[in-house]
Amino acid sequence: MMDEKDAWNAFFKSGSVLDYLEYKAIQHQNDASLPEAKNEVQNQGADTQTTEYR
Repeated sequence: MMDEKDAWNAFFKSGSVLDYLEYKAIQHQNDASLPEAKNEVQNQGADTQTTEYR
């Protein structure tokens, strides 16, 4: 399996969309494994409980 750097180099050399998608998949997988990403609070849109309508 390629690491992020190898995937980027393959994309850089070929310019192929498939190589870029492979690079992004590896990058996303690496980002998801970071502890900060696991504790990140996702914005789910407007919170109706705290929204004040006037």
